[in-house]
Amino acid sequence: MIQLGMTDCPLVRELLHSGDLQLDYLEVHGPYVEDVRQEYPDRLMLLHNALYQWSLTHRDGLEHKDASKITLQRLALARSPWYSLHLGFSVEEVDFYDEAMQGLSPLQPRELVLERCITRLKQLKSLLPVPILIENLDYNPTQAYEYVCEPAFIQKVLAETDTWLLFDLAHARVSAHAFDISVEDYISQLPLEKIRQIHLNHPGWREGRLVDAHLALEEDDYQLFEQILSRCQPWSVTLEYNHDPENILSQIKRLREILKM
Repeated sequence: MIQLGMTDCPLVRELLHSGDLQLDYLEVHGPYVEDVRQEYPDRLMLLHNALYQWSLTHRDGLEHKDASKITLQRLALARSPWYSLHLGFSVEEVDFYDEAMQGLSPLQPRELVLERCITRLKQLKSLLPVPILIENLDYNPTQAYEYVCEPAFIQKVLAETDTWLLFDLAHARVSAHAFDISVEDYISQLPLEKIRQIHLNHPGWREGRLVDAHLALEEDDYQLFEQILSRCQPWSVTLEYNHDPENILSQIKRLREILKM
């Protein structure tokens, strides 16, 4: 059975406590794992990105910011059945602001970025006791997203590391728009058979550019989701939305209906 959950946030927690919202799990980012585990001792949690402001392509790899130690600690605390992380970045040093990851160091050559992504993921595989899922990213012109959003790059990394895909529909929409192709064309170039988790939300517009805004799903999102679902075997589906409680409940209801079909 495909599990349905949401990304942890205060509004989701309120709805869980009130009993209005029923979820199979919470997806939690690394820095918040301890707090969520204290509040929900027995709830199933999925760990997504054990630490922030960290790049797979840093020259110090898993030693940078104690990534290996922190990932193992937070994975154990979360008791997550798998570990998912961003496939990035094209620079060594990054920071998140203004709705996207910003490059703080020079752009690295494509081949070096590819080599380091593959090497770090293989190292993670040998370290972690659970499957690894890598997430397709949303292209932003910040130097942090070069190469890594290209379908061919994603395909190569998945093939070389024997990892799985966390498919983010909004990220696919953003990258497709940036590459001036349809989202259907973009998706068709990805190895959908490798999908084991799906992230859902709707992007928004900012200064003429499509961005990952985590808005409520629209009808074409549901239609695309159903098409993708027919071509893969995911373990879970995660709604990434934290705005209006009524929209949360209606979206979860619709997604459960789709998953039962």
